[in-house]
Amino acid sequence: MITLRFQGSELAGSQTALNFPLSINVERMLPVMGHADAMRGLFITGWALDPENPTAPVTVELMSDGQTVARSTANKFRADLAKLQFAEGYCAYTLRLPPEVFDGKTHKLTVRETITGTTLAGPEITLPDLVIEGKIEGLNGAGFTGWLHVQGKEARHALDLWIDNELASSGEAASPREHNAPGQRFFLGVPDRFLDGRPHEVSVTLRKHPGRVVDVGVFMLLNQLTPSDALQRYAGTRYLRSYLSPLGPQRYESLRRGLSRLSDAALSADSPEAIAELKQAVLNMALGQEQVIRGFTGPLQTYDPIVFPAWDSPKVSIVIPVHNKFATTYTCLASLAAAQCRASYEVIVVDDGSSDETEDIQTIVQNITVVRHEVAQGFVGASNAGGEAARGEYVVMLNNDTEVMSGWLDELLDPFERFDNVGMTGAKLIYPSGDLQEAGGLVWGNGQPWNIGRNGNPAEPRYNYVRQVDYLSGACVMLPVPLWKELKGFDTYYAPAYYEDTDLAFRVRAKGFKTVYTPFCEVVHYEGVSNGTSTSGSGLKRFQAINRPKFLRRWAEAYQHNGVNGHDKPHLLQDRGVRFRALVLDAQTLTPDQDAGSYAALQEIRILQSLGCKVTFVPSNVAFMGGYTEQLQRMGVETLYAPFCYSMAEVIEKRGSEFDFFYIARYGVAEQVVDKIRSLYPEAKIILNIHDLHFLRELREAIHDQDGQKMGRALQTRESELKVISKVDLALSYSEVEQAVITSHSTATNATPTGACPWVVETAQDIPPFEARQGIAFLGGFGHRPNIEAVEWFVREVMPLLRERLPGVPFLIYGSKAPERFKKLEGEDIILKGFVKTTDEVYDTARVFVAPLLTGAGLKGKVIGAFSRGIPTVMTPTAAEGTGARHGDQAMICAEPAQWAEHIAEIYESQERWEAMSAACRRLTQDQYSFDHGREVLADALRQIGIFPPAKPQSLWPRLLDGSPVETINKAVK
Repeated sequence: MITLRFQGSELAGSQTALNFPLSINVERMLPVMGHADAMRGLFITGWALDPENPTAPVTVELMSDGQTVARSTANKFRADLAKLQFAEGYCAYTLRLPPEVFDGKTHKLTVRETITGTTLAGPEITLPDLVIEGKIEGLNGAGFTGWLHVQGKEARHALDLWIDNELASSGEAASPREHNAPGQRFFLGVPDRFLDGRPHEVSVTLRKHPGRVVDVGVFMLLNQLTPSDALQRYAGTRYLRSYLSPLGPQRYESLRRGLSRLSDAALSADSPEAIAELKQAVLNMALGQEQVIRGFTGPLQTYDPIVFPAWDSPKVSIVIPVHNKFATTYTCLASLAAAQCRASYEVIVVDDGSSDETEDIQTIVQNITVVRHEVAQGFVGASNAGGEAARGEYVVMLNNDTEVMSGWLDELLDPFERFDNVGMTGAKLIYPSGDLQEAGGLVWGNGQPWNIGRNGNPAEPRYNYVRQVDYLSGACVMLPVPLWKELKGFDTYYAPAYYEDTDLAFRVRAKGFKTVYTPFCEVVHYEGVSNGTSTSGSGLKRFQAINRPKFLRRWAEAYQHNGVNGHDKPHLLQDRGVRFRALVLDAQTLTPDQDAGSYAALQEIRILQSLGCKVTFVPSNVAFMGGYTEQLQRMGVETLYAPFCYSMAEVIEKRGSEFDFFYIARYGVAEQVVDKIRSLYPEAKIILNIHDLHFLRELREAIHDQDGQKMGRALQTRESELKVISKVDLALSYSEVEQAVITSHSTATNATPTGACPWVVETAQDIPPFEARQGIAFLGGFGHRPNIEAVEWFVREVMPLLRERLPGVPFLIYGSKAPERFKKLEGEDIILKGFVKTTDEVYDTARVFVAPLLTGAGLKGKVIGAFSRGIPTVMTPTAAEGTGARHGDQAMICAEPAQWAEHIAEIYESQERWEAMSAACRRLTQDQYSFDHGREVLADALRQIGIFPPAKPQSLWPRLLDGSPVETINKAVK
């Protein structure tokens, strides 16, 4: 992008500036007309019109203190403008104030149109210096309640309620808050038109101080107020719509995953037995969905048969201790039978002295194991008895007052297969209201257990990444059966119940294993149904108070340094096993199946984790990107996104003090944030991974094209890039050449030091042989210009020669975003393959890989990827730069078309030559691009800025980036 410059104004120079494409200045006869009318709430409204082209909407931008912070198009309808015959009324705009201006500081706002850069007329708009605290607590009846406190002002405050950017109602904050807290409470009514059972963005603003926001959030606006549990209790015998439950979204997702699993099974069901199993699974799914919606509290309960699948060697044994309350147990089993999982399992119900329908459970539920105690032994005794009967590789302890979702077992298994040395996993527990019950547990320095996130929002990013915790609730935990038996299950010291799960987690860690929370196993826990909620009296819950001193005495040495409740922040203590905290900032959410930069960044994050770091990741667009975001969260990376944060700057301001260092990817990102970091935290350690030197790439392109204008832009890029590098503590590069270039341009005696950034690949051990391959392959993302010119040059200069040497051998072009003009290149021996989800087809089927790059900079991920998969490569010196490959040994390096044709033909026709080079390039990646080598390289870099990784880190990091049973992270190239 090229910065637009107008007379007297410039859209550049701050982290909030927006970049726009180059446009051509044209002499105008008439000025653009327009006006900034008013500001209310979060919005500035007005109109703009180009009289020379009234049917073309005008783009306007909001300036805050001279910097562009928002854009909009003047194409909305207003009746008053239609009466004036202004573009038939379609020339109004609405500009929403961005989060950057919600910092309580004074800001001067102006609106200008982008054709000429002219500021639109209108009243001067200033956001006053005003510090506001407040919160929208939630929906109460047909209105929102909450509170606000305006520092220095204790009077009543007029408020506006906005729903989906529309003014919904107004009111006052006038009532005093509880316990003499500062500020006032408010109630703002919601009009009927918004009560539709759907999520809406809700914000509250000060009416007399437009632009000053009390709070913003997303809320479900219910279309009826009868609580879900009341519907189950009093209307459960009639049909209940699933969306009336707060758990509707989770159940829908569970149904979707289950149907996907069944559809896969249906495609392979080719025998009467398989079809019968599929039929039963469908019946179980239908029954389970109906039962959890109907619930177990209604007066009339019916128990249709449940038939579980039977496996001779189950992967998992699910132990469910029960004591009476059969309706609760039946609902749990119905949800379990409906939840489709890849993992095979058995169900062990431990009837701990029941006297209700539980005694006849096997007449209703088939293919389960029942262990019966004539006299109740309590939760500890019942759980241990069930564990003794386990035949699986893993055992799950599951409360009978739970509801599980499709895939839940697979998610509990995932950390065992993804990470090393995991001894125990546990689920995210949510209440039937949809609120969070527990996202793992921590134990404070005084021995008090703490449910992380209790009564909070289960969707908050802080609760939605895999991490180590102090303990996991016994309502749903998984352990390997050998470890469970070695520990002899729950300790009878805590019989009959309470603190046994916390103690078990501490004993697992005492054996040298990790206790891991996964948010991707989401389990509904109807807490208190089994054992009540009171710790006094004669109920089982009283043992919570009895067993607490036992736990304190046993584990005081283990928890004594765990922080002070009420003083230390729980979100800083919820991650166990970490030595350092790193904030990683990148241009976008990582997409490793689409670009090599993302793949490299994932590996760097993995290395940082292995060196003892807890990593928090923020993309500059703060966008949640579905599976790509979850990929990071599964790795144990806290990933922040809107609406929980709105910019990198906001995260830096609010949480920057938490981090030991900042790790910034790409100079364009650093340009946005480095000044902010330095101003707030002058002593902060900042690492910049340049990825590739932009100015070096642009210089080479300018020289190649003999273009003076490009050379000028390259020199400007060099100035800005080196300026950013001068502000960080360490600049990393994948290429020694680029490190040398940076050093050669440093003129200060205290110039920023440079270091090597590792590139990590997994070297293939077994590869398809020479005779099983055919074709010549290229792979690259065509949003990157050097890849386009490489393909066109190869087709134009090399393919005519290859047709003579290797007639009929195809050139296969792989990669995303191929330009339309590539279709003109296609022919019998030039095949445009396009985007591929994995690189297997490229590296494992072609006989020769080519990288004919003429320009560019930095290490070429496509080349290292080819080396790691043992496919001999022919490439230009530009492509070979920094790889460590020697010509004729690990690869062929050439520039002239005749050399290209000769070297490709040599490798393509000689099996002996092919096999020798295949082995040599794999040895290169094993030695120089392995994960272990990468750890050494990045550890050396951290030591340069005073960060010394521990010799034996206790942190959590994935052993591989692919091969997960739940998801596959694909290798990718640039």
